[in-house]
Parts: sequence; structure tokens; C-alpha cells
Amino acid sequence: MTSTTIERSATARTGTEPILRLANVHSYIAESHILQGISFDVLPGRVTVLLGRNGAGKTTTLRTILGLLPAREGTITLDGANLTRDSVHAVVRRGIGYVPEDRDVFAGLTVEQNLRLAQRPGATGERLARAYDLFPDLKKRGAQRAGSLSGGQQQMVAIARALVNDNRLLLIDEPSKGLAPVVVNQVTEALVAVKGTTTILLVEQNLAMARALGDDAVIIDDGRVVHAGSMDEVSGDEALQARYLGVGGHA
Repeated sequence: MTSTTIERSATARTGTEPILRLANVHSYIAESHILQGISFDVLPGRVTVLLGRNGAGKTTTLRTILGLLPAREGTITLDGANLTRDSVHAVVRRGIGYVPEDRDVFAGLTVEQNLRLAQRPGATGERLARAYDLFPDLKKRGAQRAGSLSGGQQQMVAIARALVNDNRLLLIDEPSKGLAPVVVNQVTEALVAVKGTTTILLVEQNLAMARALGDDAVIIDDGRVVHAGSMDEVSGDEALQARYLGVGGHA
């Protein structure tokens, strides 16, 4: 599959212009060439899942979009506007929210302080209330320091922080990592509720969660996109899963 074919495949399936487009993006960590010409589209109002084995380049893709790692080649556009050379702050101001793999909550601050600190100027109390509705346990623990929460509760804080602003796109990195199954179900239910109103680019190791949330799927292998299609297509193709995702239902 060529870069052009991959880049246009989601758009061709739906006739919808992408909110996010990566075209021939190359990214490095030190001198290691991690992303080697990544191209794909993210369509508005949908969840696109990035799949692949550990070390394939999924997290690097999110970090490059956000500007935490520079793209040395290629372009990244949001609604047609080039953000390839933008700073992290500029990317965030364009309406991209980020939920990192390691959560990064402010341990010494309360839950409510974490959420209010994340709000950008102009953010409404309505969005804060919505975050609490999705994660009612956080409202009960609003005065509790985030560092004393369980891992699952900290993940809820990390996701809620991205929801308190009117973001056009959410980048969410492995929200189920290290969580008990009951907490994974809670997080999945919350993201299902969010997906109807917010576009999401999701990295997820748990294939069951990816199936529950995903509309489109992009598989990365050794820093290259090797497949782009619907999530249903990937779910139904055991040979594709075995070749690029490994066994045991993990992406």
C-alpha cells in the first residue's frame, strides 16, 4: 500500500475531508529514525485507532503531532492548516487535547485543582460538569490529592483534564494500560459517550477496547503504516492481527 493510498483511504470510504492529515512524516528520537514516512487521515466525529506492536511508533506518532518531537520531514495539518513546525502550546491552542500514556497528574494538587488548572481561558463550567458526569467518582474525590488516587482514578483525571476544554481533537495514549478490567470498562463507557461529540485518535493495546471504540484503524509496523481501513475490517481479519498485532488480542 503506497503512502498516497493510505493517506486517502479513510476519506475515500466516507467522502468526508479529514480533520487531521499526516503526509510522509518522519520523526527521530536522538538519531533513531522512528517514524519513516507515516501517512494517514483522521476523520471528524470518529475514533481512529493506532494499532501495532510495542515499539512500532504509535506513541511517537502522537508526540510528533503534538510537537513534543519535531517532524524532520513531511507535513501535519489540522483542518488544512499546517501545524508541522508549531510549538506544543500553539498546537494545544488550536484545539488538540492530549492524554499521555503515563497520565502525568499533579500529585500534590487535588482532583479539582488538576481539572481547573487544565482549563484554557474561555473554558466553561459546563464542560467541567460534563467531565464530572462522565467520571462521578472524581466529583466525590474533588478535594482529594491526585497522588493518593488509584491508578484507575488517576487515569480518569488525565482523561477528564482533556475534556474540560472544547477540543476539536483528542490524542489518547493507551488509556487501559495497567488498569483492572472493571476500571477499563468504566473508561471505555466514558469514551464511548465522548466519541459522539469529539474526534479521537487513540493508541490502545487492548483490542477489545479498540473494537468497542474504534471506527477506523491504522496499523503501524516498524515506523511505517502497513494497513488503513475500518476497525470492523481489522477485527474480522485474524491473519492481519497475527501478522502485525501478535497473539492474545493485544495491539
